[in-house]
Amino acid sequence: MTDMPLNKQNIVLTEAQESDRSFFIKVHHTAYRSVIEEMFGWDSELQLDYANAAFDSKNIHVIWLDKEKVGVVGIDIKSDHVWLKQLFLLPEQQRKGVGSFAVQWCIEIARKHQKDLKLQTLKSNSGAVVFYQKLGFELIEDSDVHWKLSLPYSEM
Repeated sequence: MTDMPLNKQNIVLTEAQESDRSFFIKVHHTAYRSVIEEMFGWDSELQLDYANAAFDSKNIHVIWLDKEKVGVVGIDIKSDHVWLKQLFLLPEQQRKGVGSFAVQWCIEIARKHQKDLKLQTLKSNSGAVVFYQKLGFELIEDSDVHWKLSLPYSEM
């Protein structure tokens, strides 16, 4: 995946480099802390381990708005679907269209590969479920911990 200028909003996605690790951890902790605290409590060491493992999983892109890092998005291309594994935006950058634009980028990748786009979010993150449903995703499964959603290729 390459760097991709997106639109007049001055949003650009760039492939994350090792030098982006600290930003990834910051945005993970900042964007998702309240959701994690509500469900599990906050264990700083455990969350640092999770964030590092997520960063090490590759296919992470930094989201830039007006030349400032504002979030991250990660995807994996699986054999039968594209997995949107994370989308984190700094809270002050949310509700500006940046997240929707990043999801549209993921949809384009899924469309190019002719695969469904799938994701999961924590149960306490009900706002995320509404956000993804507005973008066409369907709730396909829920567990005690996660909501699982899918945007079928046929509906892209």
